[in-house]
Parts: sequence; structure tokens; C-alpha cells
Amino acid sequence: MSKKARIRTFAILVVAVIGASCSFSCNGTNGGGNFVRVGAVLPLTGSAAQWGVPARDAALMAVEEINSKGGIKGKKLKLEIEDDQCEPTSGVSAAQKILASGKPIAFLGAVCSSVTLAIAPIAEGNKVVLISPASTTPLLTDAGDYIFRVIPTDALRGRVFADYVYSQGYRRISMLYINNEGGAGNQKTFSDSFQRLGGTILSIDAYPQDSRDVRAQLTKIKQQKPDAVVVVSYPDDTPIVMRQAQELVLGAPLFFQTEALDDPAVILKAGNAAEGATYILPAKPEGPSADDFASKYKQKYGRDPETFAAESYDVIKLIVSILENGSDISSETLKAGLYRTKNYPGASGTITFDQNGDVVKPMAIKKIESGRSKVIATN
Repeated sequence: MSKKARIRTFAILVVAVIGASCSFSCNGTNGGGNFVRVGAVLPLTGSAAQWGVPARDAALMAVEEINSKGGIKGKKLKLEIEDDQCEPTSGVSAAQKILASGKPIAFLGAVCSSVTLAIAPIAEGNKVVLISPASTTPLLTDAGDYIFRVIPTDALRGRVFADYVYSQGYRRISMLYINNEGGAGNQKTFSDSFQRLGGTILSIDAYPQDSRDVRAQLTKIKQQKPDAVVVVSYPDDTPIVMRQAQELVLGAPLFFQTEALDDPAVILKAGNAAEGATYILPAKPEGPSADDFASKYKQKYGRDPETFAAESYDVIKLIVSILENGSDISSETLKAGLYRTKNYPGASGTITFDQNGDVVKPMAIKKIESGRSKVIATN
């Protein structure tokens, strides 16, 4: 079955939303006027702001570089940014607001999987390319012909992390996850992979997004006496999970299936409760493109690139590279160029899109030792 056929049911569920957005902009042009517009839907406040702000900053840096060199075919690139707060309804409003000003060439975003899934039908219905720098839900694979991402799907992450946890001798696992699309997708891919290896999932518990108390869930997990606990959390709630697990003397090591712990601010907030925690994320890229980006980002912002900064930078640079070398400035040209992209040397690593708009990149396992993260395995 083709990708287009597989997404039909997904699109039907949100046809009303698509219709609303089309009323604003379906007759718009992508590259008209003096600007080429890219809409950015990112979490600048809320539970994922520690991911969204670096993504915004890196994208703005890329736009500045591009415009300083003449833009795209003589037209300046314009980034129109809206805050989605990591909430699907806010994301839909943000996308519609951007569309109300005219059809953009593309959307950068979102970060949170639940938001990207909510705005994907809007992009698809308006035939606007959407490229996420961060969303990992497996459901995005079938979200549309115009939907891409520059980060591996949770399907890969779950398999790699399950293999690692199992290889360390853990057989009886409890799981705790944030109750949103990203959390649910990560939980399922890990649990399915771990059970196929012969492991046992003792319990699966969720907590609401923006929760400040997970003691009830952790108390239940402690009663199960697992060998280890696999957690799917966001930056705001990760220190809470760690501190409360320490407070309750959970008695089992914590394994985190998101990049939240790669943020030094998260480790700082968790304090010594972070010690010994293990987590998975895409491996740090190497090579001239990655080094050049890191140097420029630090020079501009006075800090090392945070999680999803390089990915966001790559999204903007990819858009420009394809359109600059294409026959015209349109979403159709951009879409076709993205599907043809092979071995693009990005700041976030080498990028090749498959027939679903997904990428495959190596993963790394890191552990907190003496308050610092250390790579302990790669695949």
C-alpha cells in the first residue's frame, strides 16, 4: 500500500481542521513577493521550552546566514515563529495563524510529537512541506506525503534501547511515561521490543503532562520490585521523577528514553538524584558541518548547541539548498527535492530521507557519572 493510501484514515479524522485552514490560504503562493516565508511552530514556553528555544535560535541563525548571502534566488528568507506550548490545540492555532498571512513554503516544527501530529493534516491539506526537527512518534511515518523529519523514529530508538537494557541483564521492567503522543509512542516501541527479546514488562504507568507529583505511580512501581525502570519524560518533569524516585528509595536504576537528560539544566535541577541514570539519544555527529555549526552557534549565543538546535539548523539549510538549486520556489519542488536527498552532510549528521520522509541515524547510550553525561555505548 502506498504512503498516500495509508494516510487516508488519518486525514479524514482532521478534515474539518484542514478545511478551516484552507479557508485562509489554499490559494496563496509560496514564493510570491520579496520574501520566501517559512512558518515555525515551536514550544517557546511550557514543558518543552528547553527544546523549542534552541530550535528557534538555531533556525534564526541559519536565516541570518542565508540572507547575508542573498537569500533564495534573490529573495530574502523570512521565519514566522509561533509558540505551540507543546499543546496540540495551541499548535493548530499557531499553524492557522501563519497560514492566515499566506501560504508559506514550509513549516519548521513541531518539537512535541502530539503537536506535529495535530498540524501535519493542516500542512498536508494545504500541500505545504512540514519538517520536524524533533518529533519521534512512529505515527508520523504515515502522516502524509509532505511530512518529513530529520530525527530517527521511536521505532528505531525503542529497538536500540531495549537491546541495550536487555544486554545489561535486566529482565523484569516497569515503565513510567508522560501521557502524550511522544510518551505513549516511546513506551510502546520499547515495551514491544523488550518483550520480543524475552523480557517481562511488570507494569506501565502514565502521568499527566505538566505533572509535578508522580509519587503515586512510583510507589506502585516500587511494589512491583522491578530490575529497572524505563521512563519517558520531558525536560520539566525529568528532575521531578528523579528526585521523587530518590525520596521513595525506589531501589531500581532509571533508564530514560528521551533526550531530556542531555540538557545540563535538567541535571542541575535533579542534583545527585540524577547520578547513575542512563538515557538514549541520536549520537553526536562528527565532521566539518557539525563542528562549524557548533562553533558559530557558541560564538553567536555564548553557549554550546543544545538538543535539537543542530536539527533545526539543518531544516532551514536543507530548504534553502533544495530551492536554490530547483526550477522554482514551491512546496512541490521542495518536497521532490527532500525525497531525493541522499547523504546530506548536516550539522546533526548525515541525512537521507526514505519513502516515508524518515531518516536513520546512529544512536548513543549515555550515563550520568559524577554529575556529567558520558557515552557508554553506540550502535
